[in-house]
Amino acid sequence: MKQRFTVRRRIAVALTSAAAATALFTGTATAAPAAQPADPGAAASGLRAAAAGNADAEAAIERLIASPQDVAKGLGKPVLTLPGQIFPVPAYSDTGQGGEVLGQLYGSGVATNMNNEFRFGFFGGPGSIADNQTGAELNVVWYSLANGTSGITRLDQNNKIVPTVISTAPLNVGKGMVVGAVYGSLWHKVGPKPEDVVKSTIWMPSMGMVMG
Repeated sequence: MKQRFTVRRRIAVALTSAAAATALFTGTATAAPAAQPADPGAAASGLRAAAAGNADAEAAIERLIASPQDVAKGLGKPVLTLPGQIFPVPAYSDTGQGGEVLGQLYGSGVATNMNNEFRFGFFGGPGSIADNQTGAELNVVWYSLANGTSGITRLDQNNKIVPTVISTAPLNVGKGMVVGAVYGSLWHKVGPKPEDVVKSTIWMPSMGMVMG
């Protein structure tokens, strides 16, 4: 158990650093007010409705809902690490770290609200995020508990200054609590040659409640 805690703590520190690094997107962070835990039932229903008709999104949400402890954690008080808000539930993939100890812990979703531009993002490895994402697709399915809006949005904005972060284009989610889950696959560059890439496929989405 001690090993598990130590590795998790190291990864948590890395993710916090990544959230701070998103300041390099440029702009001024918008402070998010503290929030109360959300209703798991309403969040689950909203995410299911947002995912309806998209088989991959539906499967991702059902995997989350089948893990009630993770859902409760994801809907807890948001981590208000400005300018990024890290999703409390990390993603797990077929290339993640930790093996049997951590079950292939991969990375985490993150949200930013800078210059009144809200984006969902994702931080993960190995290596940096490849420029060419042909054959892979990373998405976030999201639902606003404040106004009922929802959607499925692709993370396709590769930031060249923060090479381990990819994000959506700016989104209008409104003000208030938003629950989201990042799922899908992503190419990572792990060497100097074009063929030095690794594809990571998420089997447990990263989920969190953040403030829009």
